[in-house]
Amino acid sequence: MKKLLSIILVLGIMMSMCTFVSAETDKVTVTLDGEEVTFPDAQPFVDVRDRTLVPIRFVSEAMGAKVDWENDTRTVVIQKDEDIIRYTIGQPMAYLNGEMLTFDSYGILKDSRTFVPLRFIAEMLCCDVDWNDVTKTVIIKSPGEAVKFPEPKITVHYPESQDDKRMFWITLDNYREFQRNCPYYEFKIEFTNPVEFNTYEQDEGAINGWQKYDRTNFYPLTATYNTILSVGRAFYTTRANKATFVPKDGDKLEFKLTVLRKCSNETREYTFTETLKLPYPLIEVEE
Repeated sequence: MKKLLSIILVLGIMMSMCTFVSAETDKVTVTLDGEEVTFPDAQPFVDVRDRTLVPIRFVSEAMGAKVDWENDTRTVVIQKDEDIIRYTIGQPMAYLNGEMLTFDSYGILKDSRTFVPLRFIAEMLCCDVDWNDVTKTVIIKSPGEAVKFPEPKITVHYPESQDDKRMFWITLDNYREFQRNCPYYEFKIEFTNPVEFNTYEQDEGAINGWQKYDRTNFYPLTATYNTILSVGRAFYTTRANKATFVPKDGDKLEFKLTVLRKCSNETREYTFTETLKLPYPLIEVEE
Protein backbone atom coordinates (compact mmCIF):
# COMPACT_ATOMS: atom_id res chain seq x y z
CA MET A 1 0.00 0.00 0.00
CA LYS A 2 2.81 2.41 0.92
CA LYS A 3 4.59 1.54 -2.32
CA LEU A 4 1.43 2.30 -4.31
CA LEU A 5 1.01 5.63 -2.57
CA SER A 6 4.64 6.47 -3.28
CA ILE A 7 4.17 5.71 -6.98
CA ILE A 8 1.01 7.87 -7.13
CA LEU A 9 2.83 10.71 -5.39
CA VAL A 10 5.78 10.56 -7.80
CA LEU A 11 3.45 10.46 -10.81
CA GLY A 12 1.54 13.45 -9.45
CA ILE A 13 4.75 15.45 -9.05
CA MET A 14 5.88 14.52 -12.56
CA MET A 15 2.53 15.55 -14.05
CA SER A 16 2.65 18.87 -12.19
CA MET A 17 6.15 19.52 -13.52
CA CYS A 18 5.04 18.68 -17.05
CA THR A 19 2.08 21.02 -16.72
CA PHE A 20 4.33 23.81 -15.47
CA VAL A 21 6.84 23.35 -18.27
CA SER A 22 4.12 23.09 -20.91
CA ALA A 23 2.43 26.26 -19.70
CA GLU A 24 5.64 28.25 -19.71
CA THR A 25 6.95 26.98 -23.06
CA ASP A 26 3.89 28.12 -25.02
CA LYS A 27 5.15 30.97 -27.21
CA VAL A 28 3.43 34.24 -26.41
CA THR A 29 3.67 37.17 -28.81
CA VAL A 30 3.22 40.79 -27.74
CA THR A 31 2.27 43.57 -30.16
CA LEU A 32 2.21 47.29 -29.40
CA ASP A 33 0.14 49.40 -31.80
CA GLY A 34 0.41 46.65 -34.40
CA GLU A 35 4.19 46.14 -34.12
CA GLU A 36 5.66 43.06 -32.46
CA VAL A 37 7.67 43.81 -29.32
CA THR A 38 11.12 42.19 -29.29
CA PHE A 39 12.27 40.50 -26.10
CA PRO A 40 16.04 39.89 -26.24
CA ASP A 41 16.11 37.41 -23.35
CA ALA A 42 13.14 36.97 -20.98
CA GLN A 43 10.01 35.92 -22.89
CA PRO A 44 6.34 36.41 -21.94
CA PHE A 45 4.52 33.25 -20.89
CA VAL A 46 1.27 31.77 -19.58
CA ASP A 47 1.74 30.30 -16.10
CA VAL A 48 0.05 27.29 -14.49
CA ARG A 49 -2.81 29.49 -13.23
CA ASP A 50 -3.52 30.57 -16.82
CA ARG A 51 -2.21 34.08 -16.21
CA THR A 52 -0.34 35.81 -19.03
CA LEU A 53 2.77 37.54 -17.68
CA VAL A 54 4.99 39.90 -19.64
CA PRO A 55 8.41 41.45 -18.88
CA ILE A 56 7.49 44.93 -17.75
CA ARG A 57 10.78 46.60 -18.72
CA PHE A 58 10.60 45.90 -22.44
CA VAL A 59 6.91 46.78 -22.74
CA SER A 60 7.38 50.00 -20.75
CA GLU A 61 10.45 51.07 -22.68
CA ALA A 62 8.67 50.34 -25.97
CA MET A 63 6.08 52.90 -24.84
CA GLY A 64 8.74 55.49 -24.08
CA ALA A 65 8.85 55.02 -20.31
CA LYS A 66 11.97 55.00 -18.14
CA VAL A 67 12.45 51.90 -15.98
CA ASP A 68 14.68 51.59 -12.89
CA TRP A 69 15.28 48.74 -10.46
CA GLU A 70 15.81 49.09 -6.69
CA ASN A 71 17.60 45.90 -5.76
CA ASP A 72 17.42 46.32 -1.95
CA THR A 73 13.61 46.36 -1.94
CA ARG A 74 13.08 44.35 -5.18
CA THR A 75 11.06 47.26 -6.53
CA VAL A 76 10.64 48.32 -10.16
CA VAL A 77 10.10 52.06 -10.75
CA ILE A 78 8.47 53.19 -14.01
CA GLN A 79 8.28 56.84 -15.02
CA LYS A 80 6.17 57.91 -17.99
CA ASP A 81 5.26 61.53 -18.58
CA GLU A 82 3.99 62.80 -15.20
CA ASP A 83 3.27 59.33 -13.77
CA ILE A 84 5.55 57.43 -11.40
CA ILE A 85 4.70 53.77 -10.78
CA ARG A 86 6.33 51.69 -8.05
CA TYR A 87 5.85 47.94 -7.80
CA THR A 88 7.51 45.54 -5.35
CA ILE A 89 7.85 41.91 -6.43
CA GLY A 90 5.29 39.54 -4.92
CA GLN A 91 2.93 42.24 -3.70
CA PRO A 92 -0.78 42.43 -4.72
CA MET A 93 -0.59 46.21 -5.02
CA ALA A 94 1.35 48.94 -6.81
CA TYR A 95 1.61 52.68 -6.26
CA LEU A 96 0.67 55.22 -8.90
CA ASN A 97 1.89 58.70 -7.93
CA GLY A 98 1.75 57.59 -4.31
CA GLU A 99 -1.78 56.17 -4.55
CA MET A 100 -2.19 52.45 -3.88
CA LEU A 101 -3.88 50.28 -6.51
CA THR A 102 -4.63 46.65 -5.63
CA PHE A 103 -4.71 43.62 -7.95
CA ASP A 104 -6.11 40.10 -7.75
CA SER A 105 -2.72 38.71 -8.81
CA TYR A 106 0.92 39.69 -8.50
CA GLY A 107 4.15 39.96 -10.43
CA ILE A 108 7.15 37.67 -10.16
CA LEU A 109 10.90 37.79 -10.66
CA LYS A 110 12.02 35.23 -13.26
CA ASP A 111 15.39 35.01 -15.00
CA SER A 112 16.32 38.34 -13.35
CA ARG A 113 13.35 40.05 -15.03
CA THR A 114 10.15 41.46 -13.54
CA PHE A 115 7.02 39.88 -15.02
CA VAL A 116 3.58 41.39 -14.41
CA PRO A 117 0.01 40.33 -15.36
CA LEU A 118 -1.81 41.96 -18.26
CA ARG A 119 -4.10 43.91 -15.92
CA PHE A 120 -1.05 45.75 -14.56
CA ILE A 121 -0.20 46.92 -18.08
CA ALA A 122 -3.76 48.03 -18.77
CA GLU A 123 -4.38 49.96 -15.55
CA MET A 124 -0.97 51.33 -14.64
CA LEU A 125 0.17 52.30 -18.13
CA CYS A 126 -3.33 53.33 -19.25
CA CYS A 127 -3.46 51.01 -22.27
CA ASP A 128 -6.08 48.93 -23.99
CA VAL A 129 -5.00 45.29 -23.69
CA ASP A 130 -6.56 42.30 -25.46
CA TRP A 131 -5.65 38.62 -25.55
CA ASN A 132 -5.95 36.43 -28.64
CA ASP A 133 -6.13 32.89 -27.29
CA VAL A 134 -5.84 31.31 -30.74
CA THR A 135 -2.54 32.96 -31.65
CA LYS A 136 -1.38 33.43 -28.03
CA THR A 137 -0.91 37.13 -28.67
CA VAL A 138 -1.05 40.04 -26.25
CA ILE A 139 -2.40 43.04 -28.17
CA ILE A 140 -1.52 46.37 -26.55
CA LYS A 141 -2.79 49.70 -27.81
CA SER A 142 -1.03 52.71 -26.33
CA PRO A 143 -3.18 55.56 -25.01
CA GLY A 144 -1.95 58.06 -27.60
CA GLU A 145 -2.56 61.75 -27.07
CA ALA A 146 -4.46 62.74 -23.95
CA VAL A 147 -7.89 64.17 -24.80
CA LYS A 148 -10.31 66.26 -22.77
CA PHE A 149 -13.20 63.82 -22.83
CA PRO A 150 -12.24 60.21 -23.59
CA GLU A 151 -15.11 57.91 -24.47
CA PRO A 152 -16.23 56.55 -21.05
CA LYS A 153 -16.10 52.78 -20.57
CA ILE A 154 -18.83 51.86 -18.12
CA THR A 155 -19.50 48.49 -16.49
CA VAL A 156 -22.59 47.56 -14.46
CA HIS A 157 -21.60 44.92 -11.90
CA TYR A 158 -23.82 42.43 -10.08
CA PRO A 159 -23.11 40.49 -6.86
CA GLU A 160 -21.64 37.01 -7.06
CA SER A 161 -22.67 36.10 -3.52
CA GLN A 162 -25.84 36.56 -1.50
CA ASP A 163 -23.67 37.97 1.28
CA ASP A 164 -23.05 40.98 -0.96
CA LYS A 165 -25.88 43.38 -0.07
CA ARG A 166 -25.58 45.39 -3.28
CA MET A 167 -28.13 45.13 -6.10
CA PHE A 168 -25.65 46.55 -8.63
CA TRP A 169 -22.88 49.10 -8.90
CA ILE A 170 -21.47 51.11 -11.79
CA THR A 171 -17.77 51.69 -12.46
CA LEU A 172 -15.86 53.89 -14.86
CA ASP A 173 -13.22 51.45 -16.09
CA ASN A 174 -11.02 53.93 -17.98
CA TYR A 175 -10.80 56.62 -15.31
CA ARG A 176 -7.04 56.82 -15.90
CA GLU A 177 -7.65 58.07 -19.45
CA PHE A 178 -9.50 61.06 -18.02
CA GLN A 179 -6.85 61.64 -15.37
CA ARG A 180 -4.09 61.88 -17.99
CA ASN A 181 -5.64 65.06 -19.36
CA CYS A 182 -6.82 66.71 -16.14
CA PRO A 183 -6.50 65.45 -12.54
CA TYR A 184 -9.82 66.99 -11.55
CA TYR A 185 -12.83 65.23 -13.05
CA GLU A 186 -16.11 64.46 -11.32
CA PHE A 187 -18.85 62.08 -12.44
CA LYS A 188 -22.60 61.89 -11.92
CA ILE A 189 -25.17 59.26 -12.85
CA GLU A 190 -28.88 60.01 -13.20
CA PHE A 191 -31.38 57.23 -13.89
CA THR A 192 -33.90 57.98 -16.61
CA ASN A 193 -35.56 54.56 -16.21
CA PRO A 194 -36.47 53.73 -13.54
CA VAL A 195 -36.22 57.19 -11.99
CA GLU A 196 -37.01 55.71 -8.56
CA PHE A 197 -33.34 54.76 -8.18
CA ASN A 198 -32.31 58.43 -8.03
CA THR A 199 -33.33 58.90 -4.39
CA TYR A 200 -33.36 56.48 -1.48
CA GLU A 201 -33.97 56.33 2.25
CA GLN A 202 -31.84 54.45 4.73
CA ASP A 203 -32.42 53.47 8.35
CA GLU A 204 -29.45 54.77 10.34
CA GLY A 205 -30.46 53.53 13.76
CA ALA A 206 -32.25 54.81 16.80
CA ILE A 207 -30.45 58.15 16.97
CA ASN A 208 -30.55 59.30 13.34
CA GLY A 209 -33.55 57.28 12.16
CA TRP A 210 -34.48 57.28 8.48
CA GLN A 211 -32.40 59.58 6.27
CA LYS A 212 -33.08 60.52 2.64
CA TYR A 213 -30.28 60.76 0.05
CA ASP A 214 -29.92 61.85 -3.55
CA ARG A 215 -27.78 59.67 -5.81
CA THR A 216 -27.56 62.30 -8.58
CA ASN A 217 -24.54 64.13 -7.20
CA PHE A 218 -21.08 64.61 -8.69
CA TYR A 219 -18.33 62.43 -7.22
CA PRO A 220 -14.55 62.43 -7.76
CA LEU A 221 -12.91 59.10 -8.53
CA THR A 222 -9.44 57.70 -7.96
CA ALA A 223 -7.35 55.01 -9.63
CA THR A 224 -8.06 52.85 -6.58
CA TYR A 225 -11.79 53.50 -6.32
CA ASN A 226 -13.58 53.90 -9.64
CA THR A 227 -17.17 53.18 -8.53
CA ILE A 228 -19.45 56.07 -9.44
CA LEU A 229 -22.62 54.73 -7.86
CA SER A 230 -23.90 51.74 -5.88
CA VAL A 231 -27.49 50.58 -5.27
CA GLY A 232 -28.29 48.22 -2.42
CA ARG A 233 -30.84 45.41 -2.30
CA ALA A 234 -32.38 46.85 0.88
CA PHE A 235 -32.27 50.65 0.55
CA TYR A 236 -32.67 51.04 -3.20
CA THR A 237 -35.37 53.75 -3.22
CA THR A 238 -37.62 55.68 -0.84
CA ARG A 239 -40.18 54.03 1.44
CA ALA A 240 -43.01 55.73 -0.47
CA ASN A 241 -41.72 54.42 -3.81
CA LYS A 242 -41.46 50.84 -2.54
CA ALA A 243 -45.26 50.62 -2.46
CA THR A 244 -45.38 50.70 -6.27
CA PHE A 245 -41.79 50.15 -7.43
CA VAL A 246 -40.29 46.65 -7.21
CA PRO A 247 -37.24 46.02 -9.45
CA LYS A 248 -37.38 42.75 -11.40
CA ASP A 249 -34.84 40.65 -13.23
CA GLY A 250 -34.85 41.67 -16.91
CA ASP A 251 -36.04 45.25 -16.35
CA LYS A 252 -34.55 47.90 -18.61
CA LEU A 253 -31.99 50.11 -16.87
CA GLU A 254 -31.31 53.47 -18.53
CA PHE A 255 -29.04 56.15 -17.12
CA LYS A 256 -27.16 59.29 -18.08
CA LEU A 257 -23.52 59.87 -17.16
CA THR A 258 -22.43 63.50 -16.80
CA VAL A 259 -18.69 64.18 -16.77
CA LEU A 260 -17.47 67.45 -15.26
CA ARG A 261 -13.96 68.54 -16.24
CA LYS A 262 -13.12 70.91 -13.42
CA CYS A 263 -9.94 72.17 -15.07
CA SER A 264 -12.12 74.08 -17.56
CA ASN A 265 -15.58 73.71 -15.96
CA GLU A 266 -16.85 71.85 -19.05
CA THR A 267 -19.35 68.99 -19.02
CA ARG A 268 -20.29 66.15 -21.38
CA GLU A 269 -23.25 63.77 -21.20
CA TYR A 270 -23.46 60.13 -22.24
CA THR A 271 -26.38 57.68 -22.17
CA PHE A 272 -26.31 53.96 -21.40
CA THR A 273 -28.82 51.11 -21.45
CA GLU A 274 -28.49 47.86 -19.48
CA THR A 275 -30.70 44.89 -18.72
CA LEU A 276 -31.07 44.62 -14.96
CA LYS A 277 -29.99 41.34 -13.39
CA LEU A 278 -31.19 40.22 -9.97
CA PRO A 279 -29.36 37.02 -9.04
CA TYR A 280 -30.48 37.40 -5.42
CA PRO A 281 -33.76 38.58 -3.86
CA LEU A 282 -34.35 42.06 -2.52
CA ILE A 283 -33.86 42.51 1.22
CA GLU A 284 -36.94 43.36 3.25
CA VAL A 285 -36.47 46.08 5.86
CA GLU A 286 -38.77 46.60 8.81
CA GLU A 287 -39.84 50.19 9.43
